[in-house]
Amino acid sequence: MNGVVIGTMTKHHVKYLLIGGGVASSAAAEAIREHDREGEVLLITQEPTRPYHRPPLSKEGLRNRQPRAAFFTQPPGWFESHAVELRTGRRASHLDTSRQAVTLDDGKEISFDHLLLATGALPRHLTVPGHDLPSLHYLRTFDDLERLHNAIDQAKAEGRAHTRAGSPARRGRVVVIGSGLLGVELAASLTQMGLEVDLLVKGEHLWSRFAGETTAKWASRFLEQHGVAVHPHGAPLRLEGDGRVQRVILPDQSVLPCDFAIAAIGAIASKELLRGTPISAEKAILTDEYCQTNVPGIYAAGDCAALFDPLFGKHRLLDHFDSAKSVGALAGRNMTGAQEAYADVSHFWSELFDVTLHAWGESRHVHHRLVRGNPSPESPDFIEFGLAADNRISQVVAVNHVGDHETLKQLVKNRASITDREELLKDPGSDLAQLLA
Repeated sequence: MNGVVIGTMTKHHVKYLLIGGGVASSAAAEAIREHDREGEVLLITQEPTRPYHRPPLSKEGLRNRQPRAAFFTQPPGWFESHAVELRTGRRASHLDTSRQAVTLDDGKEISFDHLLLATGALPRHLTVPGHDLPSLHYLRTFDDLERLHNAIDQAKAEGRAHTRAGSPARRGRVVVIGSGLLGVELAASLTQMGLEVDLLVKGEHLWSRFAGETTAKWASRFLEQHGVAVHPHGAPLRLEGDGRVQRVILPDQSVLPCDFAIAAIGAIASKELLRGTPISAEKAILTDEYCQTNVPGIYAAGDCAALFDPLFGKHRLLDHFDSAKSVGALAGRNMTGAQEAYADVSHFWSELFDVTLHAWGESRHVHHRLVRGNPSPESPDFIEFGLAADNRISQVVAVNHVGDHETLKQLVKNRASITDREELLKDPGSDLAQLLA
């Protein structure tokens, strides 16, 4: 990397500047190196560690206490061996688009030919009375996970006693606030760790952002069958306690005692770096189908970006692991001049106890839904199809179903019509590939 000193400020120039410590920036670096082995690449991450995967934090990272090395996006030595300079523990504080330069929090300035904004998102915080009490946790980073492990250990050693499903008396009660993917995963993992869990659902059903009524009702029954107490219309009125969170008060004034609480009520895209710039943003940074913002040479990917998806003709916030990886790689290729449009079908997955969920497509286009298979809590194996008003498939949610994933993805990609073929869609014995004809 080229560098000159001007006064007390060190200036550097790189061909590719990547800002962010998650899978999107790591995938971009890998894609850049596949297409340009010579151009200087600098990746800056605010956390004091190299890029890592976040989805395992709420699953095996929480339950099995895996070492940090298991989370990293690249093996040891990858960045050095691929001539990607990694600068950790530094925050990008200012972006000057006219000069194509970023200033770091230590005063150093980096100029660039191509910039990727992959700054991720921050947890949305509770604002109800008591939100500032200790023992209210969020989960986004390694440090958050470590604090949560400490809270779990203390609760299991000294917390409130409980007896679940006839098991010997145990200790530790927790309230999980929020019923999206993260909240439900946390509830499942904490139950598996021997804690008593209350899961608070803001509205009637959990997973309201992407699931229909059948899937949501199945999930509630399934969680309750495994020991999680689900509370619909349970958005907390306030948190109470003597110096820390000890009680959560519900809208009906009922009281849930706890040793600690976790809020998982959504995320806010990190776009502070856009202040004073002409880069277009709404809830997230807007990009075209090539991952480029309205400012040439500046790209965005991951949880901070809303990509224009040609399949649905709209900007979409694809804030899940699979999309962060694929869109980050696409941005990296296009930064090297590939000019490749997004042509994938968005996908995410989750796991609850021994059951896996996969979803493809766009739930906001869904007008009505049809279900295929068995949505029983005991042996689930079903698919929920989300259909647009014109009966074309916009979204698919598959619970514990295997064998048809490529077909399901293709049905969404083709926006397949099921007009006059509803019975074929609902019949578990039929061949879904017929809908691709």
